[in-house]
Amino acid sequence: MGIDAAQIDRRGPRPDWRLPAILDIRIARIPFKAREYRHFKSVYAEYDEAVEFLVRTDGPFPIRALSPVLYVGDEAIVEGEPVEKGAYRFLAFEFDRLEPGAPITLGWPGQSSKARRETDFRYELEKPSSKK
Repeated sequence: MGIDAAQIDRRGPRPDWRLPAILDIRIARIPFKAREYRHFKSVYAEYDEAVEFLVRTDGPFPIRALSPVLYVGDEAIVEGEPVEKGAYRFLAFEFDRLEPGAPITLGWPGQSSKARRETDFRYELEKPSSKK
């Protein structure tokens, strides 16, 4: 027996895709080594350093097919992973494209800048301290 599209009940609750607020961001330039795979090469294999964004939020990211994106101005940082509950790590590899002082926002891929979750944070990379 087939399902008639007209019979599908579309009145159920809509998912809540709102992103949590960012409470804190720590930004640092770090050494990087791409994972090694048996049958192919990582697209990040050419990089030996990255800018790491450690992001603490007031709740978890909603689960859906696409992962949230951290934006520095309009530059999307898509490589991200959970670190612990309420904490995520994003890595930027083309960090010369990140503008100092640019606002940091959180959104979904392809989302307009007006629809992104704003923060009070701006991109400033800490300078390494010189040891004597």
